Amino acid sequence: MSEAPSTHARGWQRLLMLTVAGVVVVHSAVVGLWLSPDNPIRESVGSSFLASYVNPYFQQSPRAMDPGVQYADEALQIRVRIRDESGEPVESEWVDLTAAAIDRKGWVPTRMDLAARTIAVNLNAAIQDLPGDLRPQVQEEVPDDELRNLEVALQDGGATPVETARYFASSFMAVQFGTLYATGLWDGTVEQVQVRVGLRRVPDHAEREDVRLADEDFEWFDLGWRDAIRANEAAQQAFDQYVER
Repeated sequence: MSEAPSTHARGWQRLLMLTVAGVVVVHSAVVGLWLSPDNPIRESVGSSFLASYVNPYFQQSPRAMDPGVQYADEALQIRVRIRDESGEPVESEWVDLTAAAIDRKGWVPTRMDLAARTIAVNLNAAIQDLPGDLRPQVQEEVPDDELRNLEVALQDGGATPVETARYFASSFMAVQFGTLYATGLWDGTVEQVQVRVGLRRVPDHAEREDVRLADEDFEWFDLGWRDAIRANEAAQQAFDQYVER
């Protein structure tokens, strides 16, 4: 790809910072509602929804004040189906986007490098929200024209409208992020994206003195193949330069 002018370099930084800032605003609003006393807004959102978001990530233990301790880790991987110049479909290997961000900027990433991990956190929470017997349905390959059927099936199976909407919003963001990233990384036309999210936790308090988070294996959850979700030219140019850094 040809080198873009320096103004575009600033453009991709602004775009990614705005994306991460938007996620931070939503996260802060949810946590703020969780901490606030009962009020009409909190009641309209629902205490169960707030608890499902906050509890998995903010439960405290006697060691919670130790700044060097991390109890949970999330990861985001993608693989894609690309049509190359010859017109033949090619399936890529899995690419770990969270690991790539760490490699790019070290263990203290910038806000822009946190986007993949933030998406993984939101998508993991949305999947955990779904009733367990419905999760295999989101692991199936679903083309765009059948996504509405999946939405109906989830709600008919017992998922609430809030849980369903949260899953679709999180998975949409993951697929679009994967599409933009893969388009900047590989030649050819990205036609489909498969997203994989990972979650690992340190065991309960009795074992935490002897087990580090890095000793634990990720538990992976694969969504089914989804059609690529493209963005405008400016957004793609931003990702092209981000991937090439």
